[in-house]
Amino acid sequence: MATGIYEEAKRLFLEVIKPTASESMRLLPDALLYGTGAFSLITYQTPMFFLFGVVVTSFIASNLLGSLMTTFMPQDVPPAKASDRCMPGLYSPTATRMALISELANPSGFPSSPMFILATVISYCLGAIFQLSDVLNELGPDYQAKLPTALILSTILIVILMTYLIANDCNGFLVLLSSIAIGSIIGAILSISIPIIFGQESINLLGLPLFVRRDNAGQPLYICAPKI
Repeated sequence: MATGIYEEAKRLFLEVIKPTASESMRLLPDALLYGTGAFSLITYQTPMFFLFGVVVTSFIASNLLGSLMTTFMPQDVPPAKASDRCMPGLYSPTATRMALISELANPSGFPSSPMFILATVISYCLGAIFQLSDVLNELGPDYQAKLPTALILSTILIVILMTYLIANDCNGFLVLLSSIAIGSIIGAILSISIPIIFGQESINLLGLPLFVRRDNAGQPLYICAPKI
């Protein structure tokens, strides 16, 4: 009985869980792009539109950096010869890859496109939540835990993707760390500049009630009730 359960669990892991997890990691950049785009249209919320813009920006920045590095430091292995597990992008029924993501892939050079894109998006989201930390503190302990929780889960996701890329020999450790560092810087810059230009509501990904201090606005803190 115990042997049968073990064999079934092993089969489930090898035939279902492992391939699904592997494909999910490979398609992570696509999921971010299409997912944020779809949610921005479905929810019609300003923060989601800006998040989608950040994802698009990360794809463009990854492509530009990859092109610059290819120009000054040619790749040792052309993308066409890289492992399929290292190549983001969707497959069409004719077994040819859709060009949208594969054209932006740079699996053997710098930066690591999946890691760079993920780091940019995570840095932007964490920066947005951090800038609303005063609101979270006012709302109580349940909301105060959102920032550390997001930080822990984001770190776990980065470690999982890094493990996947290293295990499949997609990128070296230093390339991944550099991609994380530069992507994080770009995400942080975007999280700071967007609310300065478009207001704090543009980064309110959590849908928090934004407070306005009446004393800062030159208005009285207390308003007397009208005399009856």
